Amino acid sequence: MNMAKLWRLSASFGLVIGIWWATSGTIFVEEIVPAPPEVFKQFMDMVESREIFHHISASARRISVGYVLGCSLGLFFGMLMGLTQLMKDVLTPPLEFFRNIPPIAMVPVVISFFGIGETGKYFIISYATTIVMIINTAAGVSATPRIRIRAAQCLGAQKMDIFFRIVMPSAWPYILTGLRIALGFAFTGIVAAEMLAAQEGVGYLIMQSTNILEAKDMWIGFVLLGGFGLLTDQGLRAVIGKLARRHMITLGR
Repeated sequence: MNMAKLWRLSASFGLVIGIWWATSGTIFVEEIVPAPPEVFKQFMDMVESREIFHHISASARRISVGYVLGCSLGLFFGMLMGLTQLMKDVLTPPLEFFRNIPPIAMVPVVISFFGIGETGKYFIISYATTIVMIINTAAGVSATPRIRIRAAQCLGAQKMDIFFRIVMPSAWPYILTGLRIALGFAFTGIVAAEMLAAQEGVGYLIMQSTNILEAKDMWIGFVLLGGFGLLTDQGLRAVIGKLARRHMITLGR
């Protein structure tokens, strides 16, 4: 990262914190929007007591499991939808139906099926990520230029060769984009997931502090959720950038 970009990033965060600080106690009630120094002091107390690490590790585990499971299912069903018209016709109606139902609305159903254990929490996060992954994967597979497939068939390529050498490279940019978008949905789903009788986690911290009107803890949860979401997104973007460049170089050769 060059100095100019680092300066712009610092200025961006400084502007956000400055607006937050200026509006606390003026536009917004300080009991609801506490000033950044007060939130930071509370955060350091939670670090000292090691409470914050329990919340972070619990949410990170749930997000990781739900994200991997959701992306795997989304990749599989997205491939099916993109490759065969029959599967597209069969899966599109339920996909469009559930796409409009947010993860938080699924909480009562999840409790009925899975109870209040960890399985239900993983399900809600994977539910949040699966649909967007299906849509992106299916779009990528369907967008494969037919002329490439016909050219490969004329050269005697078998179905598996066409899939791995033609379809997958064409769908790869869509899949990578789906992975990034799905990561954001996984962080969105963690709050709904940790409504299921959780005793730790960043989403639990936000919900619990909201119920007992502990604004400092609530804002710590907001900052943690947004901060880790930003860091993981930037890391995934870097990985995607390298993979995309390698993919383009391979195609160029």
